[in-house]
Amino acid sequence: MHINVILIICLILTTTKSMATQPFKVVVGLSKPPYVIKESLSGFELELIQQVLTTIGKKPEFIFIPYGRSEKMLELPDISAVITVNEQMFPHSKALSEIYINYQNVAISLKKKAITLNKISDISRYSIASFQLANKVLGQEFATAVAASDIFIQVANQEKQVELLMRDRVDVLVMDIKIFFYYWHKLKLSEKENSVDIHHIFPLSPYRVAFKNSENVEAFNQAMKNYKLSVQYQQLIEKYNF
Repeated sequence: MHINVILIICLILTTTKSMATQPFKVVVGLSKPPYVIKESLSGFELELIQQVLTTIGKKPEFIFIPYGRSEKMLELPDISAVITVNEQMFPHSKALSEIYINYQNVAISLKKKAITLNKISDISRYSIASFQLANKVLGQEFATAVAASDIFIQVANQEKQVELLMRDRVDVLVMDIKIFFYYWHKLKLSEKENSVDIHHIFPLSPYRVAFKNSENVEAFNQAMKNYKLSVQYQQLIEKYNF
């Protein structure tokens, strides 16, 4: 009897330890510096998520896919979470975290075209290249506007978006301002910085984590609150100039 109890306890401890060390597979979009840098497993958002999940005993393993496929990935049996999502992408989910990050999406045009954008609906008059799922993420007004545009393309590789603008293939880009300037500088276009107009027609885009298991939500939310009060979070902000 005594031996059986010891065996049961050992089995429980072994199972618990095994579960804690199992990879927690997290779906991420393709590289979008400075938020996500696939090649070095770094970036402000990726490191933020990694550190917070680690504090709640998860061992994150990041799965990089085109952002447009993110919604369906949570249906796969071995996927535990999807980051950079909102209620429009997962409208009926009861396993969404609180907001952990905000993107600032903007419209960008070449100054030589003298495009005026005062509101989101104005964008319908132009050809547009956006990030994937922008027609869902940015709300109904944007979805209506791009549906009325003669040309609206959603690009998986956001560096290609910048190239489309510079080659005059589209009139307007829609993307996060930090991502735009990262690629702008990478393409050595810094000296032409005054050749574009930045149109601030979008509100902030808040993002959450979608978990498969709703039991992870509360632990993640509390860990994120604690982390944002820490020295490590301030160091992360300084590292990426956020």
